[in-house]
Amino acid sequence: MMDLRSLRYVVTLARRLNYARAAEDLGISQPALTRAVQTIEKRFGVRLFDRDRSGVRLTTQGQTMVDAAAVLVAN
Repeated sequence: MMDLRSLRYVVTLARRLNYARAAEDLGISQPALTRAVQTIEKRFGVRLFDRDRSGVRLTTQGQTMVDAAAVLVAN
């Protein structure tokens, strides 16, 4: 089970596709956001984001989660 805060983190990172900017939007540090996303990925056994030198991209599984999560955190 995930809390709304964790869902908000995933949705914000998906929107910004940049850890530093997403963390700033959320009012947390970038390392805290990174740890939170890693914890979520580990808990569910899926990779939500691909990270490389060119940036951050949603995986197929990540897009599925964001689509569902966006509805929950929008309210």
